This record gives sequence, structure tokens and C-alpha cells, in this order.
Amino acid sequence: MTTLEDIRALAERGQFEDALGRIEELDSRLDQIKALIDVAIIMKEKGNPEDWIIGLIEDAEYIAGHCKDPYTRTVGYGIIAFAFHTLGYYNEASEAFNTAIDEAGKIKDPLARGQAIATVAYYIATTGDAETAMELFNTAFEVIARAEVEYRAKVDGLLRVAELLENAGDALFSKNAIEFYRIAFDIFDKLHVNQRAGVVEKKLQLAEITSETGLPEIRRALLEGRYHYALALIRRKFRGASRLIGELEAALWMKRVNDPTYIDVVEEALKETREVELSPASAERIATLLTQLGSLREALAFAQLIDDATRKSSALRGIALALAEREEYEDAEKVAELIPLPHVREETLRDIETMSLG
Repeated sequence: MTTLEDIRALAERGQFEDALGRIEELDSRLDQIKALIDVAIIMKEKGNPEDWIIGLIEDAEYIAGHCKDPYTRTVGYGIIAFAFHTLGYYNEASEAFNTAIDEAGKIKDPLARGQAIATVAYYIATTGDAETAMELFNTAFEVIARAEVEYRAKVDGLLRVAELLENAGDALFSKNAIEFYRIAFDIFDKLHVNQRAGVVEKKLQLAEITSETGLPEIRRALLEGRYHYALALIRRKFRGASRLIGELEAALWMKRVNDPTYIDVVEEALKETREVELSPASAERIATLLTQLGSLREALAFAQLIDDATRKSSALRGIALALAEREEYEDAEKVAELIPLPHVREETLRDIETMSLG
């Protein structure tokens, strides 16, 4: 029996005629649409003529448009819209997404309708439109939550929304991924799916750490413990202050997961600092990361480079409190005295005194 994976494998090997010839063997119309889109995108990656690729998408549109099942039409058009966007046909992508959303309104079963909307939301998220995707995810959640169905069926529907939220987070840059992970974690946690909640929580923590260089492929490598590969990606894709910050973000994740070689990564990253031009925001970020990494002297050096009083105060406060946590109270007070904003300086000194008495 032919599977989607079989067809993808044939296409990856350049055997496009064989791949296309086996699509009709797929039982599901939705799988046939997915297969056509997969082959089209692989053909694009391999430099095949544009008219061939558009022809495949038109074939997928024909299948979607002639399906009697509104669920298949909804998800099918969502996949087609994703393909148009991936290939650079943005107007066509927008039209296909609008068609998918219109078709979703024709699904009578609220559970199926909610899952279809969430699936379209996922595909919209992969295009980078996180705001629209989140609006649709919220709609999907409400449709399923209000459905008058048995509890187990409702839970299954909400878990599917959580899975798609997690998948959307996986496809996005860290700053956009965070909210998707938070909601997915909340659903898994509240429904007591503890193992999945733990996985998403870890992804959320990593996204929060990698705010500067959190491309999906970099986060994936860090999650899988492929640190050398992650660092190689950071060094290839980023330059200047962003590259330095990325290396320190990777080191901080390594520290969080108890990999002692994070120290080597920090030392290697700091060798590059003389060649890097820093904005106040970059200097603050580096100082904050070094504070979290326990490299407080180095953090202090970067904090003193910051001209902006608010940013400088924040960085110095973090260093002072970190020193106090080490019970180095005298040094903590000396750093606190350097804080330019009086109210932040006074608050920090009070906190250090409280810590010394506790």
C-alpha cells in the first residue's frame, strides 16, 4: 500500500513521474492533496520549471474543490495556501486561506469544525502570520469548548488543538513561538497530559532563552543535544552582536540542562567581543546572559558600556543581586552603587541587605 512517505521519498530522489503516478493509490483525498503539494515543493527546491509546479497545485485545487466533505475542502485549501505562500504567490495564498476559512463554516460537527480551523491556523502560522493564526486558534478552542458532546470527545478535540499549537510554535522564530507554546502547555497541563506538558514547557523555556537567534532549526538542534551543530548554525546565519548573543544563548541552554561544556562555549564567545560593535540593547542582553551564566565580572564589563540609564540600571541590578546570592555582599553593594537610577539603586541596596540578613 502506497503512503505519503513513499511518495515523498520518490520525489526526494528526483523520481517525479513515479511519485506522481502513485498518488492515485492513496485512499484519502486529503493525502492526495498533501502528496501533490509535497511533490510541488520538492520540485521547486530542485529547480524544476515553474509551470510544472503550478500545474500540480492546480491539480490539488481541483481535488479540494470537488470534494463533497467540507472538512477535506477546508484543510485541503489550507495546505494549498501554504504551498502558494512557500512558492512566493502571496495573493493566491491569501485567497486560498480565505476559501479554507469559508469552507470551515460549512462543517456541521463542531469538533470537526474546530479541528479544521485549528489546522488552517497552523498553516497560517507557518507563513509567519502569528497574529491571524492565534486568532483562529482561539476560535477553534471556543468552538470545541462550547460543543455539546461527551467529555472524552471534547478533551480529544482540545488536545488536537494543543498539538497544532505546539507544531505552530515549532515552525516559528522564538519570539513568535512563545505564545503558542504557552497556550499549548496550559491545555496539556489542565487536561493532565503531563508528559506532553513537560515537553512543551521545555520548548517554551528554550524559546524564552533564544530570543535573539531562535530559528526553528537552531532550537531543534539544541533540544536534541546537538550543540556543535546548533553553534555552527548560529555562526553561519548570524554576524556581529547577534552571533555573540546566540552563542551565549546556546551556552545558557546547555547550562540549564547541566552540560558542563557550556563554560567552553562562553570562553570561546568572549574571545570575539573586541571585534563586535554593540548597541545599548545588545550590551544589556549580553550582560544579562553573562549574569545568568555566572560570569559576573564579564557581565559587569558589558553593563558599564551601556549609555542608556534604564538599561544600565537593569543590567547592574541583575549583577548585584547575583553577587548577593553568592553571599558576596560587599561586592554586591559596590555594584549597586554604580546603578544610575536612584530608585533602582535604593531598591537593590535594600534587597541586598535583606538577603544578607536572611
